[in-house]
Amino acid sequence: MGKEVLAGARLDRLPMTKQHRSILFLLAGGGFFDGFDLYIAGSVLASMVALKFSSVANNASFISGTFFGLLIGTLIAAVVGDRFGRKFTLKYSLLVYGIATILCAVSPSFGWLIVFRVIAGLGLGSVIVVGYGMWVEFAPRRTRGFWTSALSFLINLSQPAAALVALYLIPEYGWRIMFWIAGIPPIIIWALQVRYLPESPRWLEQKGKYEEAEKVLVQFEQLVPNLAPVESVPQPVLKAANAKQTLSIWSPGIRKITIMSIIISTIMMTTWYTFTAWIPTFFITQGFSAVKTFTFSLVIMLGAIPGNALSAVLADRMGRKYTLAFMSVFLGVIGLFYGSASSPAAIMSLGFIFVMGGNILIAIILASYVPELFPTSVRMTGSSVANAFSRAGTILSPYLIAYLFTHGGQHSVFWFSFALYIIMAITILVLGSETKKLSLEDIEKKEILINESASHSM
Repeated sequence: MGKEVLAGARLDRLPMTKQHRSILFLLAGGGFFDGFDLYIAGSVLASMVALKFSSVANNASFISGTFFGLLIGTLIAAVVGDRFGRKFTLKYSLLVYGIATILCAVSPSFGWLIVFRVIAGLGLGSVIVVGYGMWVEFAPRRTRGFWTSALSFLINLSQPAAALVALYLIPEYGWRIMFWIAGIPPIIIWALQVRYLPESPRWLEQKGKYEEAEKVLVQFEQLVPNLAPVESVPQPVLKAANAKQTLSIWSPGIRKITIMSIIISTIMMTTWYTFTAWIPTFFITQGFSAVKTFTFSLVIMLGAIPGNALSAVLADRMGRKYTLAFMSVFLGVIGLFYGSASSPAAIMSLGFIFVMGGNILIAIILASYVPELFPTSVRMTGSSVANAFSRAGTILSPYLIAYLFTHGGQHSVFWFSFALYIIMAITILVLGSETKKLSLEDIEKKEILINESASHSM
């Protein structure tokens, strides 16, 4: 087998095929229950507070313990994903978090629940990051923004699903039922991924596994009759490819991407989980019943559906950079209005809008923008390190949120979020670049050459 498999060019000329859809749903299945597992936190914690199994202070420990596991799991993905492959990392992450989540369901005490939650986080921290990064390497070039948002749409259906299940099951069966539902399906999906999920041809080619890359590419190409010839790869891209083994996320051509990705990922996760994990607890402490709390949460979380649908349109039509900057400012303002809302109608409508906008940010940043900016050789490392910093922020922020809420109410919480969103918008405008409709190889060439030139001119 000759060296020039040209995985990127051969994948980019393909339309969406049956093989693409198979990969999409396998990744979406794992990501859906990963998200479901994370989004049950708000309802589970509210129920535990109501039943005196936990308290606001203990809830902070639960959230921080979860994100500590996510942090370590994300760092593991950074090493394993680029060294041993996307498929290898993904399938064992599913198995770990599935088993650990089942153990959460049978925890004999709050202390044991924290222990099992940290272990679950080891798997949870890898699945989303690796799944999105892997799908970026398969998705057709011209519609990559749409299809990465489609994956995010399927995954983030877990938000309203978790709220709906909590509404109907927690009052009847208690909070433990949520962990059973979150833990069993991932083990089934793990078995399906072992059998049917292929490895990324781009990663295989970069690692010199040309025969394996060729076999995967043929699986796609045989589904498309009358394929156009492979476009020639410009020489600068080939030169960059030959230098890939020496790249790191702190190389001159990649450093700016790494810094921007860390900042926006950290702010996105901190503000988002401030909202989703704490809102049900805010309702409970304000005197709302458990049924009313979960009803409000369900209506609010339904905003995930139009949010992810809009992201699929905006990512390719308006582009990533300016959509993200605008939505950051928009969410900061909506958060302030939400923090001042008092009537049920205002709470639900503003919360719905906030979740809708938040899902646009999540879909574009996490599923598309951050992973596509990094070269293939360090894609999982870059995405994972950015997410690791965001996990570190979510470990520390619950204690800050608990302090702000205790001393200043939810108004102070949302003013804090507003300031973070403004910083995020400025970071994107100053450090970000546009990536819509560009191949991953073109993005790599553009970013490395431009950023290296900027570094040398300083």
